[in-house]
Amino acid sequence: MEQPQKIDWSQQEFTEARPGILGATVHTPQLTATLYRYGAGSSWEEHQHPQDQITHVLEGEIDFVVAGQPVHMRAGETATLPGGTPHSATVPAGGGALTLNVFTHREAPPSVG
Repeated sequence: MEQPQKIDWSQQEFTEARPGILGATVHTPQLTATLYRYGAGSSWEEHQHPQDQITHVLEGEIDFVVAGQPVHMRAGETATLPGGTPHSATVPAGGGALTLNVFTHREAPPSVG
């Protein structure tokens, strides 16, 4: 990316990242941003990566486990995770969630699907 861009998420391609979780990613030389749509009861297994991560919950509620500690988040709340922090996510069975995740420099965008 050499010029500023306006991103319309509704025009991005969403692919299944995990069962019940769809993601669309935009990538620049310094940042990666992924919008995730979590279905009711969906989950992301514990993982970690070297990049710092910021997760903002746009809609719904989501339960994270961050470095072994439970963290319940609602729409409007943001979490910051230093690189290397183990974390997982589960959406309650009664609803879905929409999150925007921003990561520091990656050589290439993550494999969403």
